[in-house]
Amino acid sequence: MREEIEQQFERKISDLVARINEIAALIQFTTKKDTLVIIDDLDKLDLATVNEIYGNNIKSLFLPNIRIIYTVPIAVMCNSFIWENIKSETKNQTEVMSVIKIFNQGDNRLPDAKPRSEATNILCEILQKRISSELIDKSAAEKIVVYSGGVLRELIRLANICCLICLRLIRRKPGERIVIDDQVIEQAIKEMRNDLSLRLGKEDFQILKITYDNFEPDDVQQPEFLELLHGLRILEYRNDVTSYDVHPILVETLRRRGLIN
Repeated sequence: MREEIEQQFERKISDLVARINEIAALIQFTTKKDTLVIIDDLDKLDLATVNEIYGNNIKSLFLPNIRIIYTVPIAVMCNSFIWENIKSETKNQTEVMSVIKIFNQGDNRLPDAKPRSEATNILCEILQKRISSELIDKSAAEKIVVYSGGVLRELIRLANICCLICLRLIRRKPGERIVIDDQVIEQAIKEMRNDLSLRLGKEDFQILKITYDNFEPDDVQQPEFLELLHGLRILEYRNDVTSYDVHPILVETLRRRGLIN
């Protein structure tokens, strides 16, 4: 079906838009309600594809006569040309989904740092909606929150890995009660750390070190930095001043390489 649609509407944007408007009108007529389309996961595409979509085809995205919400990677905001283009075409109707700050800036460098209770409460509540409190220790839930860096996507990703580890344990030890505890969390963190470290080169680690030391890179428009930001190796935090930090799970990798204390 996807191939047929691509062949039918390739290079015929006007035909595609006409069909979309026709479908939207039918939905609105039948339901007696306005139509809102949400196109998710565009923020997960590689940056080259994202630049092609929002850089070269931005006008086509807003041709349909319906309300549409598109997701955009945070790294695109550092591209002055594309971001200004997006704001212009949307008439400044953009909304930044900020990362939740688990710690006040610099506090996570302290040995006895305490996460912000309002941040942990929100993210723990989200976890509880997905995982029963009977299946996860309270301390383990808080640890997942801290290592997510305040990124909802990473919170769910880490929780999913923990669940997969528990499923493996259940198959090995049928009948035994298995819960997500500190041991499961440590295994999940190890798996995520290996995944995040994969394909990082010497220059990438140097950018990570500079960002860790200064809460910002030397150049926010440097392609290598943007790739790290897009891949969530580096996280952006917005408050009165925008700052950056290394993904909490990658901090141990920097420490093992002798790049930080």
